Amino acid sequence: MEIPKGLRTYLYSQSARKRWIEESILKVFFRWGFQEIITPVFEYLDTFSTGINGDSTNRVFKFTERSTGRLLALRPDITTQIARTAATLLRDSPKPLRLCYCGSVFRGADPGRGERQELYQAGIELIGLDSPEADAETIAIAIECMKELGVEGFKVAIGQVEFFRGMLSDTGLDENYKEEIKLKIQKKDTTGLEEVLNRCNIKPEKKERIKNIPTLFGRREVIDRAREIADNPVSLGAIDNLESVYTMLTIHGVNDSVLIDLGEIRGFGYYTGIIFEGFIKGLGVEVCGGGRYDNLLARFGANIPATGFAVDINRVIDAIEKDGKQKRDFMIDYLVIDFRDDKRAALEISRRLRERGYNVARDIMKRGFSDSLEFAEKMNIHKIILMGTGDIKEGEAMVKEISTGEERKIKIEDLLNIIPNPKK
Repeated sequence: MEIPKGLRTYLYSQSARKRWIEESILKVFFRWGFQEIITPVFEYLDTFSTGINGDSTNRVFKFTERSTGRLLALRPDITTQIARTAATLLRDSPKPLRLCYCGSVFRGADPGRGERQELYQAGIELIGLDSPEADAETIAIAIECMKELGVEGFKVAIGQVEFFRGMLSDTGLDENYKEEIKLKIQKKDTTGLEEVLNRCNIKPEKKERIKNIPTLFGRREVIDRAREIADNPVSLGAIDNLESVYTMLTIHGVNDSVLIDLGEIRGFGYYTGIIFEGFIKGLGVEVCGGGRYDNLLARFGANIPATGFAVDINRVIDAIEKDGKQKRDFMIDYLVIDFRDDKRAALEISRRLRERGYNVARDIMKRGFSDSLEFAEKMNIHKIILMGTGDIKEGEAMVKEISTGEERKIKIEDLLNIIPNPKK
């Protein structure tokens, strides 16, 4: 039996890797004072139609509630759910709200192009602060998450959508032309951008300024170059905001991981200021992204500023598996094997090791020692404790380390004394 395309079953080693990534990311969120919130896997479609993150509702999986006939939807986005929660259930709570989450989202996709239809995300939403420090905090947290995972070559590209919005504000162009220009800049298509601008009835000097937007990519010097191009108060204000955020990131000590990209304008209709995407060297697609979205909560009746980001856990798994350095597979610490009829000693040893915090399995299959050893090797077991076979005497056990083959005999009554207590 096959499963629908665009879905994936994670076997035990992959599942362990996924769980480790999730727990590592949540650990960073908790260190920064964020509290976890768990939202429903499905809600009424109206919720997502109100707050959809720049995506068409055509990508939402819909079904009908039997009792009411209302349309329900599998969540395509958790940020929207948290915005609704903050605007309603947490409306009167002290601000700022520091909320985090970890869960799956569902989006209709083209599996033929390798797109997933179930995605795992972990993210934060910082609600109630409209300041460069809040934007810098979210970016610093994203960088710290990747450091926690031991990911190498991670960079964050920061943009500011108000810069682009300001550059087009006084052109008098209709929305169709603005959309064409936006798409060409997003794709870094300078030739296509020039072709569109040649069809626009705007001053040559203005065309030159807009043509330079895709080139505004690099380090700190991009801010000065952008200030020379900016010719309106909105764009200049955006550059001042970007400079403040960059300064904060320098104080956080993460500016080495930061690039500036003012041609990055994804989610133009959704975001309202600083935006960013994070990339791992060699992967080719972003592994996290977010930014400021000050208008979203207003759609649910609360005019509250917010910023946040989400990590695409699927892509982080891909990057770690490709790198091959961070295995992080689940390991069973001990496999306890007893060939005697009386299993009381094996059961007691297993119980007492579990009480100490070890992962312990019992090999209760009736098979020979060589077959049990092969099982241990295949199932990523660290050590075996063996009793009742070969030259192992009554009252003795053999402890064997699978990876090295090292083994030693010991009295069963002394066994727990030589095994360190990991809880201490």
